[in-house]
Amino acid sequence: MGFSRAAPLDFRQFLLRAQVLRLYRSAIRSVRRVPPPACGELRQIVREEMERNREVKDPQQIRFLLGEGSQRLKELNSMLGIQGHD
Repeated sequence: MGFSRAAPLDFRQFLLRAQVLRLYRSAIRSVRRVPPPACGELRQIVREEMERNREVKDPQQIRFLLGEGSQRLKELNSMLGIQGHD
C-alpha cells in the first residue's frame, strides 16, 4: 500500500478536530438553504476557508478560528432566519 497515516491525535486534538468538523457540517447545512446560484458560490467559499486553514496546528489559533467561524455562521443563519443549536 502506498499511503501514509497521520500521527495519532491526542485527546485535545481529537476534540478540536471534532469541533472543526461540526462547524463545517453546520455551515454546509445552512448553505443548502440559500437559494441557487448563491448556494453553490457560498458552499465553495466555506470549503475554501476550511482548506486555507487546514494546516493550522496551534490549538489556540484553531480555537480562534472556530470562534470566528461560529460567529460568521450565526450571522448567516440570522440572515436566513435559521435558529442555531448553540
